[in-house]
Amino acid sequence: MEALCARIDGNPEGVEGSFSRRHAVLCMPARDRRFWSPCLDLTIAEPDAASGGFDEADPSVEIWGTYSPRPEIWTGFVFALGTLTIVSTLSLFFGIAQLMLGHAPWALAIPLAALLLGVAIYFSALFGQSLSLEDMYKMRAYLDACMEDAREDR
Repeated sequence: MEALCARIDGNPEGVEGSFSRRHAVLCMPARDRRFWSPCLDLTIAEPDAASGGFDEADPSVEIWGTYSPRPEIWTGFVFALGTLTIVSTLSLFFGIAQLMLGHAPWALAIPLAALLLGVAIYFSALFGQSLSLEDMYKMRAYLDACMEDAREDR
């Protein structure tokens, strides 16, 4: 974590971050950030407390990383899919009630439209991932450089 913090100012990859004791979030600077720009969430696993801490013979540390959209984008994505799910479920029940009453089941078209919108949202997420590849490579290069600095400091 010290290597991540030490390199953040003036790094050639242009990565920004926020850090805590075992967690870091890396993202692109505000001037380079776009709608589809991802964040890299890193969690550093502490050594097993039962074994008494670091083993001097093998001082390795596990780092878990996940690329994800920025929190506001992820919230919008979940909200959109949740809204489509609720609207399609309610309209499905309404359409079934229309069928049972012998009326034209026009409400059954809404779940189909919601499904098509959900598929469009999914493919837009895939398209956004392809647009953000360069940003992901920059964040990975920053992480690799920090890990190399940490190895040299040992």
